[in-house]
Amino acid sequence: MTGTYDFTLVAASFLLSVIASFTALNLSDRLDMIGNRPIAPWIVFGGGVMGLGIWSMHFVGMLAFHLPFSVGYSIPITVGSLFVAIVASAIGFIPLWSYELRWSRLIGGAVAMGLGVAGMHYLGMQAMGVCPAIHYSPWLVALSIVIAILASAGALILAFGLRGLRAHRRVRQVGAAVVMGVAVCGMHYCGMAAASFDRGSYSLSTVSTLPVPWLASLVITFSLVIFAVSIAIAVLDARANARLRAVSDSFLEKRIGKRASAR
Repeated sequence: MTGTYDFTLVAASFLLSVIASFTALNLSDRLDMIGNRPIAPWIVFGGGVMGLGIWSMHFVGMLAFHLPFSVGYSIPITVGSLFVAIVASAIGFIPLWSYELRWSRLIGGAVAMGLGVAGMHYLGMQAMGVCPAIHYSPWLVALSIVIAILASAGALILAFGLRGLRAHRRVRQVGAAVVMGVAVCGMHYCGMAAASFDRGSYSLSTVSTLPVPWLASLVITFSLVIFAVSIAIAVLDARANARLRAVSDSFLEKRIGKRASAR
Protein backbone atom coordinates (compact mmCIF):
# COMPACT_ATOMS: atom_id res chain seq x y z
CA MET A 1 0.00 0.00 0.00
CA THR A 2 1.37 3.39 -0.98
CA GLY A 3 0.54 6.92 0.14
CA THR A 4 0.52 10.32 -1.52
CA TYR A 5 1.96 13.69 -0.45
CA ASP A 6 0.36 17.09 -0.03
CA PHE A 7 3.17 19.17 -1.52
CA THR A 8 1.92 22.35 0.15
CA LEU A 9 2.61 20.75 3.52
CA VAL A 10 5.90 19.32 2.22
CA ALA A 11 6.98 22.88 1.35
CA ALA A 12 5.77 24.08 4.77
CA SER A 13 7.85 21.39 6.51
CA PHE A 14 10.93 22.50 4.57
CA LEU A 15 10.37 26.17 5.49
CA LEU A 16 9.94 25.19 9.15
CA SER A 17 13.23 23.32 9.00
CA VAL A 18 15.04 26.33 7.50
CA ILE A 19 13.55 28.78 10.01
CA ALA A 20 14.38 26.44 12.90
CA SER A 21 17.96 26.14 11.64
CA PHE A 22 18.28 29.93 11.30
CA THR A 23 16.96 30.38 14.84
CA ALA A 24 19.36 27.75 16.20
CA LEU A 25 22.32 29.47 14.49
CA ASN A 26 21.33 32.75 16.13
CA LEU A 27 21.06 31.11 19.54
CA SER A 28 24.41 29.36 19.09
CA ASP A 29 26.01 32.83 18.87
CA ARG A 30 24.93 33.48 22.44
CA LEU A 31 26.96 30.47 23.63
CA ASP A 32 30.06 32.17 22.25
CA MET A 33 29.30 35.38 24.15
CA ILE A 34 27.99 33.96 27.41
CA GLY A 35 30.95 35.22 29.46
CA ASN A 36 30.79 34.25 33.13
CA ARG A 37 27.06 33.61 33.14
CA PRO A 38 25.63 30.07 33.61
CA ILE A 39 25.77 28.11 30.35
CA ALA A 40 23.18 25.41 31.15
CA PRO A 41 20.06 27.61 30.66
CA TRP A 42 21.20 28.62 27.16
CA ILE A 43 21.96 25.00 26.21
CA VAL A 44 18.51 23.90 27.41
CA PHE A 45 16.86 26.89 25.73
CA GLY A 46 18.70 26.41 22.42
CA GLY A 47 18.13 22.65 22.48
CA GLY A 48 14.45 23.17 23.22
CA VAL A 49 13.97 25.56 20.32
CA MET A 50 15.96 23.44 17.86
CA GLY A 51 14.25 20.25 19.05
CA LEU A 52 10.83 21.84 18.59
CA GLY A 53 11.85 22.95 15.10
CA ILE A 54 13.01 19.48 14.06
CA TRP A 55 9.94 17.86 15.58
CA SER A 56 7.50 20.33 13.98
CA MET A 57 9.10 19.75 10.57
CA HIS A 58 8.79 16.00 11.16
CA PHE A 59 5.17 16.20 12.30
CA VAL A 60 4.06 18.47 9.44
CA GLY A 61 5.92 16.14 7.07
CA MET A 62 3.93 13.21 8.46
CA LEU A 63 0.69 15.15 8.07
CA ALA A 64 1.68 15.75 4.43
CA PHE A 65 1.68 11.97 3.88
CA HIS A 66 -1.81 10.68 3.12
CA LEU A 67 -2.70 7.00 3.37
CA PRO A 68 -5.89 5.29 2.09
CA PHE A 69 -7.09 4.91 5.70
CA SER A 70 -7.75 7.39 8.53
CA VAL A 71 -4.71 8.00 10.73
CA GLY A 72 -4.57 9.25 14.31
CA TYR A 73 -1.63 9.96 16.60
CA SER A 74 -1.05 8.70 20.12
CA ILE A 75 -0.48 11.75 22.32
CA PRO A 76 1.95 10.05 24.80
CA ILE A 77 4.15 8.70 21.99
CA THR A 78 4.00 11.99 20.06
CA VAL A 79 5.03 13.95 23.16
CA GLY A 80 7.76 11.37 23.77
CA SER A 81 9.15 11.94 20.27
CA LEU A 82 9.22 15.71 20.95
CA PHE A 83 11.13 15.09 24.18
CA VAL A 84 13.67 12.92 22.33
CA ALA A 85 14.18 15.70 19.75
CA ILE A 86 14.77 18.30 22.48
CA VAL A 87 17.26 16.13 24.40
CA ALA A 88 19.14 15.27 21.20
CA SER A 89 19.32 18.94 20.17
CA ALA A 90 20.49 20.00 23.65
CA ILE A 91 23.29 17.42 23.42
CA GLY A 92 24.17 18.87 20.03
CA PHE A 93 24.45 22.34 21.58
CA ILE A 94 26.99 21.23 24.21
CA PRO A 95 30.05 21.25 21.87
CA LEU A 96 29.19 24.83 20.86
CA TRP A 97 30.08 25.92 24.40
CA SER A 98 33.81 25.60 23.75
CA TYR A 99 35.94 28.03 21.74
CA GLU A 100 37.37 25.22 19.61
CA LEU A 101 35.53 22.43 17.81
CA ARG A 102 37.66 19.35 18.38
CA TRP A 103 37.14 16.24 16.29
CA SER A 104 36.18 14.17 19.35
CA ARG A 105 33.48 16.67 20.33
CA LEU A 106 32.28 17.03 16.76
CA ILE A 107 31.94 13.28 16.23
CA GLY A 108 30.43 12.64 19.67
CA GLY A 109 27.92 15.47 19.40
CA ALA A 110 26.97 14.62 15.80
CA VAL A 111 26.44 10.91 16.55
CA ALA A 112 24.40 11.59 19.69
CA MET A 113 22.27 14.24 17.99
CA GLY A 114 21.87 12.24 14.77
CA LEU A 115 20.76 9.10 16.59
CA GLY A 116 18.36 11.18 18.68
CA VAL A 117 16.82 12.84 15.62
CA ALA A 118 16.45 9.48 13.86
CA GLY A 119 14.95 7.99 17.05
CA MET A 120 12.48 10.89 17.20
CA HIS A 121 11.38 10.17 13.64
CA TYR A 122 10.79 6.44 14.04
CA LEU A 123 9.16 6.89 17.44
CA GLY A 124 6.86 9.45 15.83
CA MET A 125 5.97 6.92 13.16
CA GLN A 126 4.94 4.49 15.90
CA ALA A 127 2.48 7.11 17.18
CA MET A 128 0.24 6.30 14.21
CA GLY A 129 -0.40 2.85 15.71
CA VAL A 130 -0.63 1.19 12.29
CA CYS A 131 -1.80 -2.42 12.32
CA PRO A 132 -0.29 -4.62 10.93
CA ALA A 133 3.01 -3.06 11.94
CA ILE A 134 4.89 -0.82 9.49
CA HIS A 135 7.61 -2.57 7.50
CA TYR A 136 10.93 -0.79 7.02
CA SER A 137 13.65 -1.16 4.41
CA PRO A 138 16.85 -1.75 6.45
CA TRP A 139 19.00 0.02 3.84
CA LEU A 140 16.88 3.15 3.77
CA VAL A 141 16.67 3.20 7.57
CA ALA A 142 20.47 2.98 7.76
CA LEU A 143 20.78 5.72 5.13
CA SER A 144 18.39 7.99 7.06
CA ILE A 145 20.50 7.54 10.22
CA VAL A 146 23.68 8.36 8.31
CA ILE A 147 22.02 11.47 6.87
CA ALA A 148 20.90 12.52 10.38
CA ILE A 149 24.45 12.17 11.74
CA LEU A 150 26.00 14.02 8.78
CA ALA A 151 23.35 16.75 9.08
CA SER A 152 24.17 17.14 12.78
CA ALA A 153 27.90 17.33 12.03
CA GLY A 154 27.22 19.90 9.32
CA ALA A 155 25.13 21.98 11.73
CA LEU A 156 27.98 22.08 14.28
CA ILE A 157 30.56 22.98 11.64
CA LEU A 158 28.36 25.71 10.17
CA ALA A 159 27.61 27.15 13.61
CA PHE A 160 31.34 27.37 14.40
CA GLY A 161 32.19 28.67 10.95
CA LEU A 162 29.85 31.65 11.37
CA ARG A 163 31.49 32.80 14.59
CA GLY A 164 33.44 36.00 14.32
CA LEU A 165 32.17 36.78 10.82
CA ARG A 166 30.90 40.28 10.14
CA ALA A 167 30.84 40.64 6.34
CA HIS A 168 27.57 39.39 4.83
CA ARG A 169 26.81 37.63 8.12
CA ARG A 170 23.03 37.43 7.67
CA VAL A 171 23.35 36.21 4.10
CA ARG A 172 25.70 33.45 5.24
CA GLN A 173 23.40 32.54 8.12
CA VAL A 174 20.47 32.19 5.72
CA GLY A 175 22.60 30.07 3.38
CA ALA A 176 23.71 27.85 6.26
CA ALA A 177 20.10 27.53 7.45
CA VAL A 178 18.98 26.41 3.98
CA VAL A 179 21.74 23.77 3.89
CA MET A 180 20.73 22.51 7.33
CA GLY A 181 17.05 22.55 6.36
CA VAL A 182 17.70 20.46 3.25
CA ALA A 183 19.74 17.96 5.30
CA VAL A 184 17.09 17.59 8.04
CA CYS A 185 14.28 17.22 5.49
CA GLY A 186 16.39 14.71 3.58
CA MET A 187 16.63 12.55 6.68
CA HIS A 188 12.87 12.77 7.31
CA TYR A 189 11.72 11.92 3.80
CA CYS A 190 14.32 9.18 3.48
CA GLY A 191 12.86 7.68 6.66
CA MET A 192 9.36 8.02 5.22
CA ALA A 193 10.49 6.26 2.03
CA ALA A 194 11.78 3.38 4.18
CA ALA A 195 8.24 2.65 5.43
CA SER A 196 5.77 0.36 3.68
CA PHE A 197 2.26 -0.61 4.70
CA ASP A 198 0.32 -3.84 4.22
CA ARG A 199 -2.89 -3.77 2.22
CA GLY A 200 -5.83 -3.47 4.60
CA SER A 201 -3.80 -1.65 7.27
CA TYR A 202 -5.59 0.60 9.75
CA SER A 203 -4.63 2.97 12.56
CA LEU A 204 -5.24 2.06 16.19
CA SER A 205 -4.45 5.65 17.25
CA THR A 206 -7.67 7.61 16.93
CA VAL A 207 -6.75 10.34 19.40
CA SER A 208 -6.33 13.04 16.78
CA THR A 209 -9.70 13.96 15.32
CA LEU A 210 -8.74 17.42 14.01
CA PRO A 211 -8.66 17.77 10.22
CA VAL A 212 -5.12 17.72 8.81
CA PRO A 213 -5.15 21.41 7.68
CA TRP A 214 -6.21 22.54 11.17
CA LEU A 215 -3.65 20.35 12.93
CA ALA A 216 -0.87 21.44 10.59
CA SER A 217 -1.83 25.11 11.04
CA LEU A 218 -1.72 24.77 14.83
CA VAL A 219 1.75 23.17 14.78
CA ILE A 220 3.15 25.68 12.26
CA THR A 221 1.70 28.73 14.06
CA PHE A 222 2.91 27.59 17.49
CA SER A 223 6.39 26.83 16.16
CA LEU A 224 6.71 30.19 14.36
CA VAL A 225 5.68 32.05 17.53
CA ILE A 226 8.34 30.18 19.54
CA PHE A 227 10.99 30.92 16.89
CA ALA A 228 10.09 34.63 16.84
CA VAL A 229 10.20 34.88 20.64
CA SER A 230 13.54 33.04 20.72
CA ILE A 231 15.15 35.39 18.21
CA ALA A 232 13.77 38.38 20.15
CA ILE A 233 15.28 37.04 23.38
CA ALA A 234 18.64 36.53 21.67
CA VAL A 235 18.59 40.09 20.26
CA LEU A 236 17.62 41.61 23.62
CA ASP A 237 20.33 39.62 25.38
CA ALA A 238 22.92 40.80 22.86
CA ARG A 239 21.87 44.44 23.33
CA ALA A 240 21.91 44.10 27.12
CA ASN A 241 25.43 42.64 26.98
CA ALA A 242 26.58 45.44 24.68
CA ARG A 243 25.25 48.07 27.09
CA LEU A 244 26.85 46.30 30.05
CA ARG A 245 30.21 46.20 28.28
CA ALA A 246 29.88 49.89 27.36
CA VAL A 247 29.16 50.83 31.00
CA SER A 248 32.04 48.64 32.20
CA ASP A 249 34.46 50.15 29.67
CA SER A 250 33.35 53.67 30.60
CA PHE A 251 33.87 52.91 34.28
CA LEU A 252 37.37 51.56 33.63
CA GLU A 253 38.27 54.59 31.51
CA LYS A 254 37.17 56.93 34.32
CA ARG A 255 39.23 55.03 36.88
CA ILE A 256 42.28 55.08 34.65
CA GLY A 257 41.76 58.81 34.02
CA LYS A 258 41.52 59.53 37.74
CA ARG A 259 44.72 57.61 38.44
CA ALA A 260 46.51 59.42 35.66
CA SER A 261 45.39 62.84 36.93
CA ALA A 262 46.39 61.94 40.47
CA ARG A 263 49.93 61.30 39.32
